[in-house]
Amino acid sequence: MKTTIMTSGMHCSGCENRTVAALKQLEDIDGAKADAKSGKVVIKHKKEETIEEAKKLIVEIGYEVV
Repeated sequence: MKTTIMTSGMHCSGCENRTVAALKQLEDIDGAKADAKSGKVVIKHKKEETIEEAKKLIVEIGYEVV
């Protein structure tokens, strides 16, 4: 499955890299891509529950889920 999560607070490629690295640590995420300009984070995942885990992690590392 592929899901787009809208965020705010990312400003640069460092923010993108930090977000992707954190998300890839989740067990059921097969891939992630973040775009600071649009605020989009796209995750490839195996289970529907992973979406909420990803959102929680994004908030924990300092960004807002909108």
